[in-house]
Amino acid sequence: MSEANLKLRIAFDFELEAPEALLAFDQAALIDALRTALGATVLQGMPTISAKQFAKIKVALVGHQCQLDVSRAGLEPVSRDLLAAAAPHLTDREMDALGKAMAGKLPESPEEARRLLRRKALALVNELRTLDCTITAKLSSGAEAELSASLDLTNGGVIVAEQDRRHRLQAGQGAVAVQVPGCNARLSAAFSGHTISGPVLGVDVAQLSAHRDALISAWQSALQQSAR
Repeated sequence: MSEANLKLRIAFDFELEAPEALLAFDQAALIDALRTALGATVLQGMPTISAKQFAKIKVALVGHQCQLDVSRAGLEPVSRDLLAAAAPHLTDREMDALGKAMAGKLPESPEEARRLLRRKALALVNELRTLDCTITAKLSSGAEAELSASLDLTNGGVIVAEQDRRHRLQAGQGAVAVQVPGCNARLSAAFSGHTISGPVLGVDVAQLSAHRDALISAWQSALQQSAR
């Protein structure tokens, strides 16, 4: 097969009038319904016809991707700040999808809206998205130590690395500093005791939201590094 050396994007914007029954679908179901309606006639037909046309100028079609997106006209978009406050663990694309799906469906109370968005975000992505970090805390001996850990962007949990779980932290020491290498975000975790898995530490979601862009960028970079 030939190797691609050009990438062509062709986009059409269709303005549709849909029945109320279809408008009641959530974003994923709505896109699926429209994809099904288009079917192979459109989704496979355009690449097939395009390949024949390109062949006339000796251009070979060696691959293609098709992506459907839909937005609801006339609805107030969900603000990015509100999305970040509710779901700092989502990528930009996931936040956009959630925002479109929830447009016009949020309660008036900002707090209730945040809680609803949080539930929907966790239903959309509930995997652990972790970043390597270090914590600086006082040990039960009174000495200060730096321990290796990982920060879960999904729920704020700080998981101390296995080799450092033998350390017992001093009770009542207040906020524990959390540092993510390569990220300027200043975070602090609350320490609430010990289990057999080590110290129990957590960063409030509001802190993650305040540094969401930097943390997600660091997480995506780490993901790309590990994939190499």
